[in-house]
Amino acid sequence: MANQDDFRKPLLPGKGASDYERYLRTDELLALQKLPEDLLHKDETTFIVVHQASELLMKGAAFELERALAYIEQGDFFNSTRLIRRANQMIEQPITLLHVLETITPYDYHLIRAGLGHGSGLDSPGFLSLLHVGPRLGQAFNEQVKRAGLTVDDIYRRHEEFFGLHDVAERLLDFDERMQLFRFHHLKLAERVIGGRVVGTMGTPVEVLQQRMEHWLYKDLWDIRNRITAATNENQSGGQY
Repeated sequence: MANQDDFRKPLLPGKGASDYERYLRTDELLALQKLPEDLLHKDETTFIVVHQASELLMKGAAFELERALAYIEQGDFFNSTRLIRRANQMIEQPITLLHVLETITPYDYHLIRAGLGHGSGLDSPGFLSLLHVGPRLGQAFNEQVKRAGLTVDDIYRRHEEFFGLHDVAERLLDFDERMQLFRFHHLKLAERVIGGRVVGTMGTPVEVLQQRMEHWLYKDLWDIRNRITAATNENQSGGQY
């Protein structure tokens, strides 16, 4: 019978007292924050942890979306939607974490801001990677629609017949919606902490965040709702709702 102590001895190489620590490299991960004596304000730990956690989650989401892209290109709609759903769940967390940052008061934030240099959320590698993969997902989807000899209207009007493509369309819309929600809550965070008519750390007016909210990744998937409603209204007597 194995000695209980044998199960406590790590098998994996690396630093850490346990295999859990070594596998996840927690020694390195948890050393990436400032030491208490180096903090510009005690809330800076929250500020750093929230942003680092968000970057990790968005990196994970982008990784899954790249996998989903490959499946769409192969015509494997089941596995593509499975991974897009997973990515969307991961993106939900950075949206929620933005509300944690709202607990930092404006005066305290400006103490932290003094150490950011020109650092800005607009430079987020995680968010930029999501913006990079988004259009390619849409292009792959549209190519599959054309290959099937269909239109987006066909996909929605005959959604039971073409469930796979319809499911991809809806999951892409979920992704686009979350990107817009992230932008919206990021704007509200900026307005709440630094104001709505000021210049950010990159010299960019906060109003630019408002302008970027008008961007859709898959505008045609949003517009199809307008076309369906317009066509339905035309078929109703007198065009009444």
